Parts: sequence; C-alpha cells; structure tokens
Amino acid sequence: MSQPLIAARKAPVRQPGSSADTRPELQVVTPPATRRVRLPLPVACVLLLTLGLLGLLMTNIAIAGDAYEITDLQVTSGRLADQQQAVAEDLAQQSSPEHLATRAGELGMVPAPDPVHLTGTGAVGEATPAPRPSTAAGSPSPAPAPAR
Repeated sequence: MSQPLIAARKAPVRQPGSSADTRPELQVVTPPATRRVRLPLPVACVLLLTLGLLGLLMTNIAIAGDAYEITDLQVTSGRLADQQQAVAEDLAQQSSPEHLATRAGELGMVPAPDPVHLTGTGAVGEATPAPRPSTAAGSPSPAPAPAR
C-alpha cells in the first residue's frame, strides 16, 4: 500500500455536528472591477512606426541644418584665406627693395656713393660726402639741421 493511502486511512473522519461544520461554506468571490486599458496590437504598431519616423525626420533635419552651417563656415574660411593672401602680397610688395628705395628717395634720403670699411689696420676706401638730395615737387622737405 502506498504512503498517501495509508495517511488517508489514519486521518480523522469528520463527524456531523463537529466544530468543522460551523465553518462557513465556500463562496465564489468576484474580483474587484478594474478597467484595464488594452491597446490593440495594430494601433500600437502604427503608433510605434509613426514615432520612429518622426524621430528619423527630426534627425535628418538636424543633420541638414549642420550641413548648411558647415557650408557657410567653409565659404567664410575661403574668403578669409583670400583676404590673408592679398594682405601678404601687399606686404611683400611694400617690403621689396625697389619700393623701399623709392620711398627713401621720397623722404629725402640718398644712397651712399662708396662704402668705407674699417679694419684693424685702418679704413679701406675713401670717404666721400653724400650728395645733397634734390627737392622734387611733392616730396617732403628734409628736416632742418639742429642749430649748434
């Protein structure tokens, strides 16, 4: 004989009128009324796809806006590079020896005729005074010599 059957035979048998009969009978209990909102699956899928497409659209708009900004900055950078090159060319022209000689002549400067070099044994070459600058019309006059 199996153990559950032996246990069932040894269990006390309920007698009518005992304390177990005073217990209330079992009743069916209805669950409290709760209203669950259930979204149908197709509506949920359409809603999810719509949100995904809107997110993708917003991302593309942001990328396009950045592309326009990059293009504008590249145009500005090119313009500034051209301006920098023009200024560098102007500076190179201003600092050329021909232009410097012209500007020095306009200021009344004259070139030295023959240079004299000083060595340890004495001077090499003969010192000659510089010629007087010619006063051309429109050129600034040289500054007066200080009185002695």
